[in-house]
Amino acid sequence: MSVRIRPAEPRIGDAFGRALSHCWARGGASGVAYHVIERDDAMVVAMDVAQYFAPFEEWTVGERWACEAARGRVLDVGCGPGRHAVELRGRGLEVLGLEPSPGAVAIARERGVEVIDGVVGDVEPGLGSFDTILLGGQNLGLLESRERGPEVLSRLAAVTAPGGVLLGVGFDPSEFASPEMKDYAARNLAEGRFAGQQRVRDRYFGVATHWYDYLWPTAADLHELVDGTPWSIKEITAEGAHFMAVMTLKPGNRS
Repeated sequence: MSVRIRPAEPRIGDAFGRALSHCWARGGASGVAYHVIERDDAMVVAMDVAQYFAPFEEWTVGERWACEAARGRVLDVGCGPGRHAVELRGRGLEVLGLEPSPGAVAIARERGVEVIDGVVGDVEPGLGSFDTILLGGQNLGLLESRERGPEVLSRLAAVTAPGGVLLGVGFDPSEFASPEMKDYAARNLAEGRFAGQQRVRDRYFGVATHWYDYLWPTAADLHELVDGTPWSIKEITAEGAHFMAVMTLKPGNRS
């Protein structure tokens, strides 16, 4: 008689924060902790979280560019353990981080960063105004989807000072040529989604986050998302598969 064992489902928790905490306890060394990004079609990618503690000179061109372009008071959206915020504070800027992972928040605070434990939906005018909204790493992905993106952009515009900018780094999914990525993109398009929209969750050993949407927008997707919001795209600069976008508020329009 054969016995079929159903794989155990991971428990819900702060998978990303746990991986970061293990790595941070070892001085941010490479090879210590990997967190897995699992997509809803069962594709998985393991990432060494040491990249979140890498020094400035090891960042991609886009990430360095974004920090060099930041000015004034900065809202670092999805700040993680504070990689960008620490660099910006060292440049004399005032930075407020926003991060949903409790483990990442704890590390960022240990590094001297002021952080709100939350998501973009927690951004309210009571936080004051910001001269720079930073979506570092690949955090243009936090625009999530065709439906959610304009809402996120409008909420961020509401806390942006006149003359302020949004600096975002994204990833163009058209650079992927694998059959699996092409098939996933084709299904997205057939169902009315952007090609680069993904349903994913973070995993670390037996812990996983809830499923969430993450977007790899093309430049054309970004123009569509911005249309009808208080933002206009000033420039988009490509760096291989990555690109950097600068958005400015439309004259006389903040929300």
